[in-house]
Amino acid sequence: MTAPRGPAVVLPGEEGSRPGMVDPWLADPVAAATVSEVDAVVGRDVAAWWRDPATAPDPVAAHLEVVVTGVAGFRSLTARGLFPAVVAGHGVGEFAALVAAGALELDQVVELVHWRAELLCLAPRPSCAGLAAVLGPGAEQVARAAVAAVGDDGPLCVAALDAPQRTVLSGGRTELARAAEVVREAGLELVRLPGRAPCHGPLMEPVAAHLATALADLDWSAPLVPVVPNADGEPTRDPGRLRSALRRHLTAPVLWEATSRALAGAGATSVVEIGAVPVLGPLVAQVHPHLPVHLAAGPGTPVPTAVPGPALAGSVPT
Repeated sequence: MTAPRGPAVVLPGEEGSRPGMVDPWLADPVAAATVSEVDAVVGRDVAAWWRDPATAPDPVAAHLEVVVTGVAGFRSLTARGLFPAVVAGHGVGEFAALVAAGALELDQVVELVHWRAELLCLAPRPSCAGLAAVLGPGAEQVARAAVAAVGDDGPLCVAALDAPQRTVLSGGRTELARAAEVVREAGLELVRLPGRAPCHGPLMEPVAAHLATALADLDWSAPLVPVVPNADGEPTRDPGRLRSALRRHLTAPVLWEATSRALAGAGATSVVEIGAVPVLGPLVAQVHPHLPVHLAAGPGTPVPTAVPGPALAGSVPT
């Protein structure tokens, strides 16, 4: 059976978070109503909280804003006629993708993302461990060579296979410093991702263990469009598979390059990234250089709307 064709919607995670990124969407009634839902769950004016410069270092605020902006923007665009063929989110953006597609309810995901961000205190601090991106041709092979070179000296692993020229490593500060030597010798660049916890590897096992109960309590539905989970990179509408992938979310690598390849197979004719700055679109373009990519940073952004599809959660008649 041929998959329906239409735009893919991709939702960034922590790397796409920017203070005040939700503000342009507040001019749209559908998006503003979504943010009001979150106000009620959190018990405060979240937009004012997120745009306050003092909250910028707070992972709770940063993670919630990027997730809620993704959901609010998605609902706004679908209300205007966007009919996606497939949805995917990177890192914490996967939670936004699950809400957008109708697999999970917004209120429970807001509480879960809030709790997940607070639990990051159980992981090593960014001053002791974190993430670093290997950039350049053959990034995956060089990253794996760095992991092999460090060996048993300390925790170092591949955290994200993002694109042909970008692979992310997760590990301790000393191990990342040793990896940098291997990467430089191979002629590539290793760039630390500032302020980021060492997600998607064994250093997150204490956080994953504490989060397991909350994940088990989620109420799942079959999504209206396929979602591509980070942990397996294959589109699905099966709540059981989505649940299983989310349980591995913090400790398994993000398979974003596989996700990008899966988008076209799932019927994507273009890609719409909902965010403040391009983060995922350039990664998809490394895999599909001829697939049109659009950044939707607010409700006035032109997006492809020509391919009809099912009504989506949060959409309203136009």
